[in-house]
Amino acid sequence: MTNSQSTNIDYKKVLSAVASDMRNSLTLMFQSLQALSMQPGAEKTISSYDISDINYQVQRINGGLTQIMALYNAQQDRLMVNISEQLVCDMLESVICQNDLFSESKGIKVELNVEEDFTWCLDADLITYLIDDVLSNALRYSKKHVRIDAGVVDGQLNITISDDSDGYPQQMIDASQANFEQLTNDFGRMGIGLLFSKLIVVSHVNGEQHGQLLLSNDSAFGGSSFVIRLP
Repeated sequence: MTNSQSTNIDYKKVLSAVASDMRNSLTLMFQSLQALSMQPGAEKTISSYDISDINYQVQRINGGLTQIMALYNAQQDRLMVNISEQLVCDMLESVICQNDLFSESKGIKVELNVEEDFTWCLDADLITYLIDDVLSNALRYSKKHVRIDAGVVDGQLNITISDDSDGYPQQMIDASQANFEQLTNDFGRMGIGLLFSKLIVVSHVNGEQHGQLLLSNDSAFGGSSFVIRLP
């Protein structure tokens, strides 16, 4: 990434917020396991929802570690991207499968709308991480439906995650339009979460174009819409 993209980020503040978020996830996991251990031996049970929730917290911890590594590379101005041609359908199906436990426990249907042979040049690891993070949050707040659409719009790849949740708070939509300095200084933990998403998409560059994030509350299901746009 370029200097213009990485300047004015308060890395200590970001690192502190990520570490705090990981600690919260560990605390919730510990509480769930402690409640299970206190049940009588012959009655020890754990519901599919509890399992999926623990799985969600594990994903958040893994995401936090990924963010810390990305933060270090960004601080050194060397967030590396490995661009290669990818089958977009395979990549998205993989993310959906990773979240099967969570979606099935909540009874949420995840639809995928993309051509099977559609390809695009991108960093599969970074984009997979980003989509997984968006999808897991969509599953957490949606009611019955989540859909992922992928295709070309105005010469760029658009990946849209839509749901039937109550939508994003206005502050989050405002944060999605802010620059890096504003994200860390003005929007708290919400801004720091979006910071890593923006670091990923702006690292995808083609000529003078770079990736973008578009958040809104006008999804086909009446809930939130998260668009990843890559040149």
